[in-house]
Amino acid sequence: MTSDRDASAPDRLTALLQTELLDSPPEPGFDRVTRLTSRLLQAPAAIIALVDRDRQFFKSSVGLCEPWASLRETPLSHSFCQHVVTSSGPLVVNDATQHPLVKDNLAIPSLGVIAYLGVPLKLPSGEVIGALCAIDHQPRQWSDDDVAQLTELGEIVMDEIALRAENARRRTIEQHQRVLVHELNHRVKNTLALVDSVIALSIRDDSALSEFGETLRGRIAALTRSHALALDRGREAIALKELVCAELAPLQSDRVVVDGPDVQLSPGIALYLSMGLHELVTNAVKYGALSNEAGRVALSWSHADDRLSLSWQESDGPVVTPPSRTGFGSLLFERILGSALKGEVTRDFGADGLKVTFDLPLTA
Repeated sequence: MTSDRDASAPDRLTALLQTELLDSPPEPGFDRVTRLTSRLLQAPAAIIALVDRDRQFFKSSVGLCEPWASLRETPLSHSFCQHVVTSSGPLVVNDATQHPLVKDNLAIPSLGVIAYLGVPLKLPSGEVIGALCAIDHQPRQWSDDDVAQLTELGEIVMDEIALRAENARRRTIEQHQRVLVHELNHRVKNTLALVDSVIALSIRDDSALSEFGETLRGRIAALTRSHALALDRGREAIALKELVCAELAPLQSDRVVVDGPDVQLSPGIALYLSMGLHELVTNAVKYGALSNEAGRVALSWSHADDRLSLSWQESDGPVVTPPSRTGFGSLLFERILGSALKGEVTRDFGADGLKVTFDLPLTA
């Protein structure tokens, strides 16, 4: 029967496995501790050893002879650190050849361990998973100050293990979040496709609803395109140029000139801006500069201080007249793109062509 302090105790081995340190590659944070241990204690070798059921794994070592330095492990027949785990306290060996606990240990001839000082590496839950040790190849009297310094260095090792565990936990949470967001985006995309199908079926046999239905389908398509950009690129930010290209793609015309630097938009801003651009494109094709053979559109933007300034300028189209009623476009520009997003949208219905300017935050 084993006790909690036995090297082979199930709870201790389970705790060790949960750290995911066994057989992990070298890491700078742990290597710094072994180098510092060797330097401060003026010891030719130092090891961070994790004691498994039948072996000890070296998470980090300095000054260790071959082949053990490359193997990064030894069987417990070559381990002093197992006794640190069993006792859950420091082990001070001034001359291993004379010490009753370790005088027959194979670490003496194989690793040249003569003087050994080890302190336990104890998890917050109380399990000792290994030891930090300093090694000398000749007899040596370890001082109380040596034990104190090594104990503090052992605490640094445990801080490094805790930080490593926290980083792993956060990566797992972030991965789960990415999976959930990806699934949600797919569901939104499928829902929008279903809504579009329902609208198409609903207006198929009703000519009175045909124009309204097609307008509504176009707006849903704009939403779908902005969602697709966020989904397909697998990132939080959406490039404004990609958004513009997606909205202008149906035109396939050199009558639209686009100019602006690379800008990344948050999904919330991109969503509503895509709807705004869709309204401008639709109106330009139906009533504005793109409804005749000569009209042109210039779309440009700049950014500064986390704000986006975007301009839509139509020219050489039909005579422009202000709308006689407040439509969806007006509500979208004034209430959502303007007020709700803490932005400002200005529309100028000049005789030479419609001009719309947007001043929006880059992030919602």
